[in-house]
Amino acid sequence: MSAESHSSNRTLHTPVTNLRWRNDIPPLLFIAPALVVYTGFFVYPLVKLLELSLYKWDGILARKFVGLRHYERLLGDERFWEALSHNFSWMIAAVIVPVLFGLLLAILLSRSSMYGSIVFRTIFFMPQVFSSVTVALIWQWIYNPSYGAINVFLSAIGLEQLTQGWLGDSDLVLPSLFIAWSWVHYGFTMIIFIAAIDAVDEVFFDAAKVDGANLWQQFRHILLPSIRGALTTIILVTAISSFHIFDLVYVLTRGGPGDASMVVPVYMLESAFTLRRVGYGATVAIAMGLVIVGFSELFLALRGVYKDAD
Repeated sequence: MSAESHSSNRTLHTPVTNLRWRNDIPPLLFIAPALVVYTGFFVYPLVKLLELSLYKWDGILARKFVGLRHYERLLGDERFWEALSHNFSWMIAAVIVPVLFGLLLAILLSRSSMYGSIVFRTIFFMPQVFSSVTVALIWQWIYNPSYGAINVFLSAIGLEQLTQGWLGDSDLVLPSLFIAWSWVHYGFTMIIFIAAIDAVDEVFFDAAKVDGANLWQQFRHILLPSIRGALTTIILVTAISSFHIFDLVYVLTRGGPGDASMVVPVYMLESAFTLRRVGYGATVAIAMGLVIVGFSELFLALRGVYKDAD
């Protein structure tokens, strides 16, 4: 009898003991794996980048400590400021063209009974799955001054005077590169907008139609407020992506002709590896990171995201 009682007590106390054991585990242990990965792939490289920016180094010989001299030089570097201005121009265009075009496609293809809407979604999104080098090679052929698709088409319809060396003209190279970049990114904005639009209850639109609201009024007073979160996310992601533009520019022009298409990531690579000024390249990278963080914080503050979260 006593043995049975002892066994019963042990059974009853086991869950309590397990619960106490779990509560005794420091919460830090649960996030330790993620913390290790974060430290190894973000914190440590960032610390090393900050360290490199304080040294003059060609990547081979011994480093020489120069303090903040690279930062002082950066403030007066005209090539850096020109590259940064190209990034800002790219960003302004990026939050307008791909976003608006993606929104238009999403409105046309979401909840659409149009035949083949799934096929059109796939076609418009397909550039997203191409590698950056593949995209660059496609547009290199399109822009080729001798046999490129654009110049061949213009010549075929009798508009030879409009043929251009699209990537060799300092006035046209940046818009030409931006068109190629937009061709990839509007598919991403379209998919996000489609998901946001499909989440809006159809009842709101039916009620608006009964009240006599036209399409513009439905868009302005129902759809746009409902997809505000998605719109904020898309604008922020697209703007940040415009500062990361590297592979397309590097493969097609490498910042040329001259510095007409130079952007900060390409200038950073040129400084660190082509000119073998690793410390100065690290300084350019830090400056670009500060610009991205500053823009993100400013944008979220202006959109009231932090206030809404509180």
